[in-house]
Amino acid sequence: MAMIKVAIIGGSQTNTFKKLGEKRGLSVEHHDGKTGGGPIENYFLSIINKADVIIILRGAIKHTSMWAVRELAEKKGKKIDYHDGFGASGALDKAMQLVG
Repeated sequence: MAMIKVAIIGGSQTNTFKKLGEKRGLSVEHHDGKTGGGPIENYFLSIINKADVIIILRGAIKHTSMWAVRELAEKKGKKIDYHDGFGASGALDKAMQLVG
């Protein structure tokens, strides 16, 4: 069985997200949510295309990025949820609930 792919958007704990994800049997990709110039969707399209589920760290992302991710997730038919904290464990628990 293939590992479930989780995209976490926001925050800065890439290594922690990946390590804790592996312990839960999840393959985690992380994007800090920061964008530069150009269409904002382009920053998130690749990570969303790869993901089975998406978790947004609500307190660690700009609203414009959050809305862009939400819109792309809906267009692609991906499961999405929001985590109010910054912690990796809570975000990954949300991901497990989505796939469980």
